[in-house]
Amino acid sequence: MFSQTDPDIQKSDSLNELIPIDTTSLQINSNQTNDTLSESEKKSGLIDNKVIYSAIDSIVLSRDSKKVYLYKNAKIEYGDITLEADYIEYDQENNVVYASGVEDTLGNLIGKPIFTEKSDKFNAKTIKYNFKTKKGYIEEVFTEEEDGYLHSEKTKKLENNDFLMKNGKYTTCDNPEHPHFYLSMTKAKVIPGDKIISGYSYLVLQDLPLKFLFIPFGYFPSQKEQSSGIIVPKYGEERNRGFFLQDGGYYFGISDKMDLAITGDIYSKGSWGGDLNYRFVKRYKFNTNLSLGYKEFIKSEKGLDDYLKSKDFQIRWTHSQDPKANPNSKFSASVNYSTTSYDKYNSKTIENLNTNTKSSSISYSKSWPDSPFRLTADLRHSQNTQTNNVDLTLPVVTFNMDRKNPFRRKGSSGETKWYEDIEISYKSKLENRITAPDSTIFTETQWSDFENGFQHNIPLSTNIKILKYFNLTPQVEYTGILYPNYISRYYDENYYIESTGKYGAIITDTINEIKYAQMVTPSVSLSVGPNIYGMYAFSNPNAKIVAIRHVLTPSASISYRPDLGSMVSQYYSTYEMYSNGEFKDVEYSKFENGLYKLPSSPGESSVISFGLNNNLEMKIRSDEDTATGTRKIKLIEGLKFSANYNVFADSVNWSSIGISGRTTLFKDKININITASVDPYQINKTTGNTINKFQWNDKDAEFLGKIGRLESFRLSIDFKLNSPQNGESGDQSNKGEISESILSNDREIDQSIIQQQQFQKQIIGYVDFDVPWDLGVDYNYNYSKPKFEKVITQTIGINGNLSLTKNWKISFRSNYDITNKELSSTSINIHRDLHCWEMTFSWIPVGRMQSYNFQINVKASTLKDFLKLPKKKTWQENL
Repeated sequence: MFSQTDPDIQKSDSLNELIPIDTTSLQINSNQTNDTLSESEKKSGLIDNKVIYSAIDSIVLSRDSKKVYLYKNAKIEYGDITLEADYIEYDQENNVVYASGVEDTLGNLIGKPIFTEKSDKFNAKTIKYNFKTKKGYIEEVFTEEEDGYLHSEKTKKLENNDFLMKNGKYTTCDNPEHPHFYLSMTKAKVIPGDKIISGYSYLVLQDLPLKFLFIPFGYFPSQKEQSSGIIVPKYGEERNRGFFLQDGGYYFGISDKMDLAITGDIYSKGSWGGDLNYRFVKRYKFNTNLSLGYKEFIKSEKGLDDYLKSKDFQIRWTHSQDPKANPNSKFSASVNYSTTSYDKYNSKTIENLNTNTKSSSISYSKSWPDSPFRLTADLRHSQNTQTNNVDLTLPVVTFNMDRKNPFRRKGSSGETKWYEDIEISYKSKLENRITAPDSTIFTETQWSDFENGFQHNIPLSTNIKILKYFNLTPQVEYTGILYPNYISRYYDENYYIESTGKYGAIITDTINEIKYAQMVTPSVSLSVGPNIYGMYAFSNPNAKIVAIRHVLTPSASISYRPDLGSMVSQYYSTYEMYSNGEFKDVEYSKFENGLYKLPSSPGESSVISFGLNNNLEMKIRSDEDTATGTRKIKLIEGLKFSANYNVFADSVNWSSIGISGRTTLFKDKININITASVDPYQINKTTGNTINKFQWNDKDAEFLGKIGRLESFRLSIDFKLNSPQNGESGDQSNKGEISESILSNDREIDQSIIQQQQFQKQIIGYVDFDVPWDLGVDYNYNYSKPKFEKVITQTIGINGNLSLTKNWKISFRSNYDITNKELSSTSINIHRDLHCWEMTFSWIPVGRMQSYNFQINVKASTLKDFLKLPKKKTWQENL
């Protein structure tokens, strides 16, 4: 029945020498055989543990050879070692075990050995192992090491658990019988859980040896825990910078909470750069990441007209605190600072290249339990790469008190008195700020160049309901501002201006003296905003439309602030100026150059605000809602008109009319937004300044122009579609597999099914959309005409993702400038899953980032940087 037997058994003539043990039982284990160690073995201490064995078919003991034979699902356990196979023989005298598979009736080898020691496990054709010396000999071994697999014809297991291999294969393909690719290794040493060291190795692809793709030696780390090691650089060539090695360096796996990576780039034409990335995580405390980069970009050669050398650096730091660490105190940071040209020459994405602004913030906040007080302190930074200006706020500190009702009774029931709704709060801010060019911000800026000041406010207000619809809000607010300096201005008629050759100039002196300005500002406002409903119901019971509802929300408010008189006038002054043959007084604020402006100006003020909001809905009959049989459709989510009237202005009392609207159509697939501004006044046809004449009095205006002058208009439309499969439940795993087989030929499939499917498509013109996809289209229209010249910009964008099959994926994005008739920000990406390999193609056909990148590489990170075929053109070559 079994193909392998022991020679001692075959030569034996005595039945007493062979002892079959309970061959009818399903399993024989240590409980039946008891301790398999003889007394002499125990005394000599040759091995340390029991040898426990079992088998399903039978167990045979040979007294002469002192061997045990186990048949069918045999298993031997020795300490941490477990050996399983369909045939095992155990030499009790020499402590040697031999295991192999057996042939079935078709001649196939089944039940091959599986050797397990602690967490290490491998399969083999035959295994011979000595429990005493812990050495072994293995044929045709197969084992998994981290994200790779090892095959070897002949292997020796050493006492220290290392393996010496001959004629081995290393692959990351998970097809154990026939890997799609592997590195053929003449010899190798495997240290389980640590590394694989090989000699001369070459690539074999689909059984085709590619000996010209070789390495003289190999080192493949396989640590399951974090460890340090070399980061293999990327290689290639650019037109401007030459041959390069990118992102090569060393990774320091300090601990599972902390690591550090130092990488660098070097180019044959002189450009170079370095990066440092640091991470530190403290569980339940915080998470911090720090990234530093320095780059030198060199184009052409010195002395040539197109020579360029740029030195740039970047700092990125993020820090987040776990909410559980300290509920009443929080520290966070998000720093992103770089020189202006860093992204220009070193950006790797369109988003980074097109970003004109960067900002940073380092923040600390503190609150106290059962207290309304809160403290925050921030350091802020923002920069604009177009203007090259940097704004720094070092620091801004706020101390606030939440709103409180000081006159509200505790534990009171029933309606509250009007005075119980009086609210008081406190706000204060200390700030130190500067704006300067990035070229001088850290070299020439002095502390005296900063603008600073302190401001605090105490508002006291209440809200009174009148006649159900009206809200009366009286308020008194105290404001105090601390200025480090103030200005004094006068007209010097003897001052000579060289550029004009004339006498007379306004002189402004800054007096560095701390001044405190304070005022009490009373105000009152009255507002109303009822909802007015209109409904039209269709009488036809069979009509698709059930009803249409219109919600109209008019709103109006008036605010008034009295003349503060002498309280404000002390912070203003005048100077006498000679103009047009006469002297006249000009008023100015002593603190107009301060960080905080005065909260009010002399004189009383009153503003009346008007608003009108519209909402339009339609109810239709629908089978989708089984409960009511109807559903609502929003025709207009909001259409708002607003305007203000300044009561005490001497002219041009009305503000521009603001218009805004939004709606969604077809179950949120289309989003429409509009904004507009209409000026009711005319402009001077020479200067372009607004004059105190309404537009409807302009005889030259067209019909619509009589309403007002359109200053700006913006329309945006977003259209989104996706396949029904996206977001739907159910098993979709088999859909698209036939199409995939046609494209890839990776699997064998019944050709009759393919032919039948193709025939049906040809007959009925069938197009299969039953694959995941999504498509987005956006359109933007902008109109602006503040004075005489109008500016119109129109853009249309399209983006989408398409999975032709489960292995083919395409994504694209493009924008077209209709005004300038040119493409911008266009990118196409194609990805192909090749089982253990992958193919990617990225293409930016137009614009400054014009480039392409084609690459085929192994998926697994162990070989990804080594086994790859790249071909690309970077956008830096366009500079």
